[in-house]
Amino acid sequence: MSRRYLITGGTSGIGAAVARHLTSHGHRVLITGTSRASVDTALAEGVAAHGAVADVTDATAVETAFSEAVAAFGGLDGVFANAGIDGEGKAAEELDAGVFRRVLEVNTVGVLLVAQAAHRHLDRPGTLVVNASVNAVRPEAHFADYNASKAATLALAKTLALEWSADQLSVTSICPGYFPSRMTNDWLTDPEVAPQLLGLIPAGRFGRLDEVGALVEFLLGPEAPFLTGAAITIDGGRNI
Repeated sequence: MSRRYLITGGTSGIGAAVARHLTSHGHRVLITGTSRASVDTALAEGVAAHGAVADVTDATAVETAFSEAVAAFGGLDGVFANAGIDGEGKAAEELDAGVFRRVLEVNTVGVLLVAQAAHRHLDRPGTLVVNASVNAVRPEAHFADYNASKAATLALAKTLALEWSADQLSVTSICPGYFPSRMTNDWLTDPEVAPQLLGLIPAGRFGRLDEVGALVEFLLGPEAPFLTGAAITIDGGRNI
């Protein structure tokens, strides 16, 4: 059954992969990106049929994107709150406080703004899936800013599930490990770093984007509402 979805940060990485997966399975998808060029490129590549420019830290832009999706589809069944940025990759004592605030602003406050818009616009029953990270449950050295933002995002998603589930709005989180994306490619292709990362993954490999696409499709679908509040790791065992 075709459903109607909005995905933030849908022009690259996990967001684009999920959007492409949903689109190829007959769902109607609107993606957001931070620039007109990135959105237009993703649409031209068939990632989705609809797109909007929206920085998730801008409440007005987020609201406009949701309004466009509702107008295009006649309603919304689910949202994948995916947009996020990486940290500095430095030791904690070297982190810049301004960059730390920006990471929190995008990764955590941005999810709040998207979730609030989802609460206003989603049909009931509706679904919200939040992209956290395995770093939310197992921190990684030299990523204190990113770890903190994703741990806060996971706690936010669980709180939303507590508050909204009785209103037929389920909220789940995914906690991905290492998947190929613009954010991770430098690490996954580095001949020295990649083997070290693989050594931390019991499955012995990095994730495939089709795997996360299938997971998000299930969580957004009508069979998963009783999973509300769940945080599902998809990391080859990295969280253990």
